[in-house]
Amino acid sequence: MEKIKLTMQHIKVIIANNLFVFRLAWSMHPQRVLADFAVQAGRQLANVFFSVYFMKYIIESISIEREFQQVVYFIIMTLVLIFALILLDNWYEYRFRPLSDLKLYEKLYLILFRKAASVELKCFEDHEFYNKYTKAIQEADQRVSAVLENLSRVIFVSLATISIFAVMYAIDPWVVWFALFPIVGNFYFGKKLNRIQFQQNNERVPYQRKMDYVNRVIYLSHFAKEIRLSRIFSVLRNTYIEGYDGAISVVHKYRVKAGVVSFFKIFTTFTLIFQGVLLYGAYLAIVKQSISISSFIVLGSAMVGGAWSLIRLSDSFVEINKNGIYIENLKTFLSYVSEIQEHSDSVKLIAPPIQQLSFRHIYFTYDGAEEATIRDITIEVNKNEKIALVGHNGAGKSTLIKLMMRLYDPTEGEILWNGQNIKEFDLLSYRSMFGTIFQDFKIFSMTIAENVLMRDLVSEADRQLVISALQKSRVYDKVASLPKGIDTMLTKEFDDQGVVLSGGEFQKIAIARIFAQQAEILVLDEPTSALDPIAEYEIFESMMEACTDKAVVIISHRMSSAMLADRIYFMEDGEIRESGSHIELMQLQGKYAELFLKQAEKYVDQEELAGVVNLHEA
Repeated sequence: MEKIKLTMQHIKVIIANNLFVFRLAWSMHPQRVLADFAVQAGRQLANVFFSVYFMKYIIESISIEREFQQVVYFIIMTLVLIFALILLDNWYEYRFRPLSDLKLYEKLYLILFRKAASVELKCFEDHEFYNKYTKAIQEADQRVSAVLENLSRVIFVSLATISIFAVMYAIDPWVVWFALFPIVGNFYFGKKLNRIQFQQNNERVPYQRKMDYVNRVIYLSHFAKEIRLSRIFSVLRNTYIEGYDGAISVVHKYRVKAGVVSFFKIFTTFTLIFQGVLLYGAYLAIVKQSISISSFIVLGSAMVGGAWSLIRLSDSFVEINKNGIYIENLKTFLSYVSEIQEHSDSVKLIAPPIQQLSFRHIYFTYDGAEEATIRDITIEVNKNEKIALVGHNGAGKSTLIKLMMRLYDPTEGEILWNGQNIKEFDLLSYRSMFGTIFQDFKIFSMTIAENVLMRDLVSEADRQLVISALQKSRVYDKVASLPKGIDTMLTKEFDDQGVVLSGGEFQKIAIARIFAQQAEILVLDEPTSALDPIAEYEIFESMMEACTDKAVVIISHRMSSAMLADRIYFMEDGEIRESGSHIELMQLQGKYAELFLKQAEKYVDQEELAGVVNLHEA
């Protein structure tokens, strides 16, 4: 009984998953759904007609001695119907379906991309969820198409099979067993069609790569933060649409050639062979007289049609089961409700300019972790104030920043913006308050301007903003030396003329992003890790000059950067161990001072170090 229950439950899940995709497809492209069902209905109607009723009419014409002219008219009308159905089928397969597939896939992937860009960051750190997500997004297109094809096929092939076998059973109940033998053949035009499709697929590769790149960038966790905190999604979307338009142009190029070859493939391998079987059957019935003419022709024709129907039906059930299993990943992903939602039904406030951002007794534990990463953190960041978070790797600095920007919500405690809990603000409005450079920043295969703005470049004012930002990050001279300047494509993903810069130059371009944003608070998470100490000092000087009217949070392993802050928090094991200005912490002679002195030894001797410290204290 348990086994039966499990089997029935499995069947229910399979059916529910297939219906889920059917409803999704209907919401995106109802014309495609209707076309699939209409074409499948026409195919099966033709199958039943030619397998049973066509032969029945011919036999009756012989038996009752219809006029020859009447029979000829019927055959001519039948041939016209055959040509019409073949042309309709070719129009669907090589004109309507390829274009509608691309339209369907475009809408589907934009839904998936939008969903991927909105789920909270912890989903990308959940191994099980991430596996389901990657499987869902990799197979989404083929599963949606397969579900539509198989559902329509099962419905109409089932009706056709019942009709054919009912006729066969009425003639002889035992003869239905002969329909179980499959029919196999090799197709000359099929090889030519495969060759055309191979050429078509080859020409689609560069366009498909653009679409695949966007697909890859959207679901990789490395890009998740930049996508959430900027408008680079619009640039990625445009790249995807460019690939989509290119793929459509290839479909247009080959549609006529492929349609002609497919027409002859169907005509020569189905129609002619079918008529040949009838001629051979007539020979057995008329010349050999081993069976009656009427019984053989009707049963023989019905058996061929019934056999093909059974093969298609069994294949469809196998595919429905397989699709149902894969669809579970897609269904799980699209049905997931984010804990931190970009849009909420409840009224959300628009975040006002910053006066103070404060943490009140914050605790945070990652899912699956046994111990809290952040423990009882209480700090404040005021308008026009520069603070630094310092400490060894794993101290919790970057996690604190993610909580600040609401990439996560704290396990305990609350974060206040001007005295109000940040959960009360519209998420996008709140995140727009931050200009951020992450330690693991990402460079996109877009132009330099788009990488700086993290959105589309739309005006001359935008161009000047990009140039100014690059100048402040001390990389404009390098960019200006490039043939296309700020319009230069970064990386060679799509453009052989694209530029691959050094790690430090890439980092300076990433740093330029904060100079191009109208943010209230700047978060610099190890922004100069790829730069030497001199370049780091110059960049920080530019940052401090450009951020005089902004709140700034600096995260750095290098204590020299912390010297520029008004207040420093030294973190260890998820807690604030020491806090104060650089002078106060040096006088305290605690862990901050110890770490500062150890790092300084790498660059200057003790005498120079003392001079630097004394000068700063003075």
